[in-house]
Amino acid sequence: MKENLHKNISLITAFSIAAGAMISSGLFVLPGVVYTKTGPAIILVYFVAGLLMIPTIFSQSELATAMPKAGGAYNYIMRILGAPTGMVAGFASWFSIAMKSAFALIGIGTFLTLINPEVPEFHIRLLAAGTAVIFTIINLLSTKHSGKLQTIMVIVLISILALFIIVGYPNIEKSNYQSFFLKDYTAFFAAVGMVFISFGGLTKIASMSEEIKQSGKNIPRAMFLAFIVMMILYLLVITITVGVLPHDLLADSLAPISIAAENFAGNIGLVLISITAMLAFVTTANAGIMSASRIPLGMGRDGLIPETFTKLSDKNKTPYFAILVTGITIITVILALQIQSLVKVASAMMLSLFILNNLSLIIIRNLGLRNYKPTFRAPLFPYLQMLAIVIYLILIYQMGPHILLMSIFAILLCLGWYYFYARKKDFSQSALILLAEKIINKNLTEKTGHDDIEDELFELLQHREDIEEDCFDRTVKEGIVLDIEEKIDKEEFFEMLSEKLSGRLDLSKKEIYEEFLKREDTSSTNVAPKFAIPHIIIPGEELFEIVLARAKKGIKWEDNKKPVKAVFVLIGTVDMRDYHLRALMAVSQIVQNKDFFPNWMEADGPKDLKSIIRLMPRERN
Repeated sequence: MKENLHKNISLITAFSIAAGAMISSGLFVLPGVVYTKTGPAIILVYFVAGLLMIPTIFSQSELATAMPKAGGAYNYIMRILGAPTGMVAGFASWFSIAMKSAFALIGIGTFLTLINPEVPEFHIRLLAAGTAVIFTIINLLSTKHSGKLQTIMVIVLISILALFIIVGYPNIEKSNYQSFFLKDYTAFFAAVGMVFISFGGLTKIASMSEEIKQSGKNIPRAMFLAFIVMMILYLLVITITVGVLPHDLLADSLAPISIAAENFAGNIGLVLISITAMLAFVTTANAGIMSASRIPLGMGRDGLIPETFTKLSDKNKTPYFAILVTGITIITVILALQIQSLVKVASAMMLSLFILNNLSLIIIRNLGLRNYKPTFRAPLFPYLQMLAIVIYLILIYQMGPHILLMSIFAILLCLGWYYFYARKKDFSQSALILLAEKIINKNLTEKTGHDDIEDELFELLQHREDIEEDCFDRTVKEGIVLDIEEKIDKEEFFEMLSEKLSGRLDLSKKEIYEEFLKREDTSSTNVAPKFAIPHIIIPGEELFEIVLARAKKGIKWEDNKKPVKAVFVLIGTVDMRDYHLRALMAVSQIVQNKDFFPNWMEADGPKDLKSIIRLMPRERN
């Protein structure tokens, strides 16, 4: 049986993971490199990149909400586009996050040279690798402690950057914004593609969605809150940096924000921002190890890589082997880092993931799956996703042919692994195949495997809403459902019910029918408008049944009363009295929910009726 991770990440911690992963090299290192290519238009570069992130934020937050399992983008791309594409998505996501984390840690050395120029490169790399070891150990011990540390660090970072903005604003020289565009649009869009790594942290929390409390609400909230806060910080900090530094100081600088702080606040500003930058790199590495390790966990669960990656520690339920391998990968990259090319490859892999994210959402929305609940209902939403896919492809191309070739080579390696290791394994039928079959054959039946995906979606919905099954849920799952099209009376309903139950109980149809009539003679079980709950006690031991019935045109239960359209039937032996009472309490909570009857009447058949009952919020035992 697959073990679930603990749900111990709150909204503020999820926000901190996303925001902390953004405040790093994308802000403290890359602006100097990008400024060389674009000049003051770097401000617009970050703004455009941020706007182009919006479709993916919508896509990833919706899909991570619908499928809150470890692995994030990999998890739903695998199920929607199939195993080979899932393999590419998994390794691309794992690699890009690990690369961003490695780049952040090596950046610590860059800022140490501002404080002590004599620090040898060997010591810089040792420090970066040592920091990676420390955060790997922290994540091995507990995600909860790691998340708390992340929150504290992010609060400190945002506070110091806000101080940088307030103190730096009066020192802006308007002349520094002249010659806004230094080069043509090709260089501009190449720069836009390059800085996407700065926004990659936004989607990291999707890979940890299995551990986020109330993931249905908190994943979109955390993503959009982090996006808004960080977009404002990025634009303001970069605008001030360009405004206070002359061209020759800012171009090619690997510590532009620190140099800007020194320009208007002296050595105190330099040291403070340098320490802040190092703290930012630490938060990125911490969030990177935390989220990247969940991707091989999801891949291991699906059999794409060895099952060893799924092992959780007994005490803290952390994926210790996946964390360990991720940490080792980051340390290895630190020791052989080619900064610019690796940043571009990481951005290209990220953009490839974004393409698969948006394509997945387009497909899953067009399948009409019963248990898929869209988060965003804007009518132009699918067109936004298609436009984003085209733009992301253009940005990858604009970053250079060698980047495109390296990305293709990485994809071929992933497909090679799939071919030799995983292709003979039994995977669920992908939604892409279902969509193709749906287009080809309008009479597509459940035998195609459509139900497998819907069943998995149901389980994920349960996990998203933090629903732990109790005896009532399990009994409903195994019970009978009557979906009645025609209008009938109470006696006809009891005859139909007795016939169905006679095969499951050690009683004849007549005996069951008479028990129900006897119960109704005592007092009517039509306890509320459009709702009845007939229940009987039968002879025997350890028997308990729940039957659900929907009458679309109604059951005439009593004269001068509205027809009954929802019936919960409870049948049990005397020794199951406790279950009987618990079931009555569960039913009473369900029918009082304002969403119950609209959903009940719109349900698509018996299976969906069961899903509605099992997913309805109530107190569970």
